[in-house]
Amino acid sequence: MNGRQNMLLWIALAVAMVFGAAIEWGKTVDASQRLEALPLDGSMFSSSPMPISPQEIAFYDKARIVKRVYQCKKGSFILIAVDGSANRHAVHDPLYCLKGAGWEITNRQTITIDGGVADLLHLSRNGQDREALFWFSDGSSRHASVLRYWLQTSLRRLTFGTSGKEPVMIILQSIGHDRPDWLSLLNRCIFLYEI
Repeated sequence: MNGRQNMLLWIALAVAMVFGAAIEWGKTVDASQRLEALPLDGSMFSSSPMPISPQEIAFYDKARIVKRVYQCKKGSFILIAVDGSANRHAVHDPLYCLKGAGWEITNRQTITIDGGVADLLHLSRNGQDREALFWFSDGSSRHASVLRYWLQTSLRRLTFGTSGKEPVMIILQSIGHDRPDWLSLLNRCIFLYEI
């Protein structure tokens, strides 16, 4: 390698390091305001916070998490909303997490929701049946693709937040053996689309 090529490599390395440091230290707007705006109660629902276990605290680390039980007129559900802007590893594929907790996914279907789609999972473990509905949201569009979530967050970091709002992971879980009418619950809890 001649001196000119060597110099170009050193310049490219320095530029990459500066750009990487700027991305790491640059402050982009997170989704915390959207999570904080989640109402505790309304005319069609009420909620109460759920404790976050020590394992969840260790796993989510610096990520912002909201965990609540919502009671609606025709059903109830557990809400978990995660803003991973402060800890990218906290937002993961819900399928991986559920399987790791011992749940078998017996059925998976995509359902249309306001602004996009969500995945509805039917789960079974030790004779217990549950359902979970999940999607990723940037406040205006919704999808159930982990790959798309990773691409959105990576693009936000590369553009210092100018490419769009921070997407968050939303998981709704049934309680006990109830099989909620998810679309009816979502119509009563339209605030979930504002996250």
